[in-house]
Amino acid sequence: MGNKDSRDFIKALEAGDRSLMQNVPRADVHNHASLGGDFHSWRSKVGLDLKESSHYFPDFTDFQNLVDTIFTYPYKNPTKEQQIDRFLSLFASTYDLAITDGVTYIEPGYDAVLLDLFDMDTESMIRKLSEQAALYKDRISIAPDIGMLRVMEMKDIERTIYPCIESGFFKALDIFADERMGPPEDFVPIYRAAKKEGMKLKAHAGELLDADFVRRSVEVLELDEVQHGISASGSKEVMRFLEERKIRLNICPSSNIQLCQVDSYKAHPIRILLDNGIKVTVNTDDAIIFGKKSSDEFFSLFESGNYSAEELDRVRLNGFPDSN
Repeated sequence: MGNKDSRDFIKALEAGDRSLMQNVPRADVHNHASLGGDFHSWRSKVGLDLKESSHYFPDFTDFQNLVDTIFTYPYKNPTKEQQIDRFLSLFASTYDLAITDGVTYIEPGYDAVLLDLFDMDTESMIRKLSEQAALYKDRISIAPDIGMLRVMEMKDIERTIYPCIESGFFKALDIFADERMGPPEDFVPIYRAAKKEGMKLKAHAGELLDADFVRRSVEVLELDEVQHGISASGSKEVMRFLEERKIRLNICPSSNIQLCQVDSYKAHPIRILLDNGIKVTVNTDDAIIFGKKSSDEFFSLFESGNYSAEELDRVRLNGFPDSN
């Protein structure tokens, strides 16, 4: 990533040139692999008449219900083969959208429940995921995460996550879903195991709960990065803590707005976080639901009038591994 990329990125934002933007390398480091694609192209490819969402979820349960619908529609009782095919099509859609949009580095988050869904041992599941990712390796760098739902029973976490950690395939560990369930203290042993293997430690925090929960998650799990973390903007003390520890926040503006945690791009707390020295990245989260590509996120922030093109270029660069 050289000066030309920065010049082109700044020019693309200031001129509203979306074609130029797609030629500028970007990273997407908060991207759920099963929900990271383009809804319309995925729906057409798999031949479904599933309707696009309203892009507005005042109740987090409504969002979770839509996720379940995407995973199973139109199957009432999908077979293992149908479920495997569905997820592989969703993963492919994620990579296709990223590449088309100019993303050159991605950290796709896979869910530990895939082991049960695919009815496979860890080695077989990883072989299938690796074979699919290999089809894209010449066009995008892929560093996969393994994630777990906060509501998973510990016996299931131990049965699925430990083998994934030991496999060496996954580069980071994450917990996600409604953070009001499953306190970080429950996950300490699994995070210690991941740290021992040299994995990056992430967790969703500060999307629905307050700044103190962000700090608690970082301290308890010894996190390297926080997925979302936007509520940290409400506490000078917590922001100072994050800045001192050099904790990066991987933020998804459209997700925050559509899940009604932020009113608008102009009101998004990225502005406050940057002003307090916090390192942030801009990402898509679940593009198939929220309908926004990486480039859209940057244009929306720039068009809010709260950020210069130069500031957003620094945010862009934050997403690459060599920026840490």
